[in-house]
Amino acid sequence: MSTLVTNNIKEGTWQTTKRNFLIVFTLLSFLFAQSQVTTTDLTLKWVNYPGRINSLHGLIQSAPKLALNTADYKPAYLEQFIQGTRKLLNQRDSIIADSIINLIAVNFFTDVAYGNHPPNLQSTCYKFKLNIYNVNELIIKHFKTNTLPNLVQYLNNYSKEVVKLLATLNKYQDSSKKNNARIKQLIRATNDYRWLRAISETQRIVLVNIPSAQLKVYERENVLLSMKLILGKVSTPSKTFSTLIQKITINPYWFVPSSIAINEMLPKLKQDNGYINRNHLQVLNTNYKVVNSDNINWDNYDANNFPFTIRQSTGCDNSLGIIKLEFDSPFGVYLHDTPEKSLFTHNTRFYSHGCMRMEKPIEMAKLLMQKNSIALDTIDLEACSKRPDPITIPVPDKIPLVVWYNLIDFDASGAVKFYKDVYHQFTY
Repeated sequence: MSTLVTNNIKEGTWQTTKRNFLIVFTLLSFLFAQSQVTTTDLTLKWVNYPGRINSLHGLIQSAPKLALNTADYKPAYLEQFIQGTRKLLNQRDSIIADSIINLIAVNFFTDVAYGNHPPNLQSTCYKFKLNIYNVNELIIKHFKTNTLPNLVQYLNNYSKEVVKLLATLNKYQDSSKKNNARIKQLIRATNDYRWLRAISETQRIVLVNIPSAQLKVYERENVLLSMKLILGKVSTPSKTFSTLIQKITINPYWFVPSSIAINEMLPKLKQDNGYINRNHLQVLNTNYKVVNSDNINWDNYDANNFPFTIRQSTGCDNSLGIIKLEFDSPFGVYLHDTPEKSLFTHNTRFYSHGCMRMEKPIEMAKLLMQKNSIALDTIDLEACSKRPDPITIPVPDKIPLVVWYNLIDFDASGAVKFYKDVYHQFTY
């Protein structure tokens, strides 16, 4: 469990996987016990220390305060030892019991460390390893010193976001007027941020949160850069995924998605002969060669017959602006600049067809280039008015990008903020 790899699976499957692992591990423990029945020295002898079992049980009973579910950790099994109703007839029984209790502890503390579910992403082009903690060693250390509650505190305090989320969660749980929607949002967010803190320990992470329309670059618990974003309209929502940012394109072309070209541009092309030139567009044939749009009778084409690609020329008025970040995604979306800077003054910023427009594209590009940011300084970014050719620069160290949908985020002061479920995606 200390080297969990996130997959694009729902929370129910995540829990099922853990239960199946518990069953398999228990069977293996039984087989081991049969072959090692004469062994007298186990690392952890839980059954010899009922106080340790009681301490673990108490922590599991307080799981809701930790944004976890008590029932996930077999409290009834531990209660049998606390109440003295579980009879161990021989050494083999004791070995099996110790193995089961230790696995319960590993399961519980792993969830405290990494969260009890992965973020719900629509696509995982990049998968993360969760291995910053050696949960087994941490349990052994705190078992020997009888300080298991301190391990919970240590793991929670590793993330300042988790500390704030748990404090907020506990206030809602203790309130006489229960807001179950807020409580469920806080539980999910707490476990998401546990996962985020774990993956940002060993690498920089670019995080986009759709409901807050924000981008943040994390390194450990530090936010290196934050900015506003413009994201997809409700009718064309931005997607959630993980991937690697691999390249930066300066003065990019905008290849118009076919849905936009057919549904939005074609009706205008049929009515306005000057639409192509006025918007600095180019028409490409099936061989991606530029053709003269004046020779095209647009009335001959429709959604079922449109053998063209429409491309917008580079320039200051290009819809992608002067910088685009390149990464693999099944959704054909980008992080990019925009000429419509005034939209960043709006509190609600859902205007795009699904792409993500950045408030600070140059700062973002320089951060991605790190020590090689001087490469950007040699490019005249003001030359966009001359419609220069695109320049693509590989990112020295590919940086993971996570786009998630979280109704809770943090403002500039670090305070917890709740956001509207703009796409109506949160499940209760």
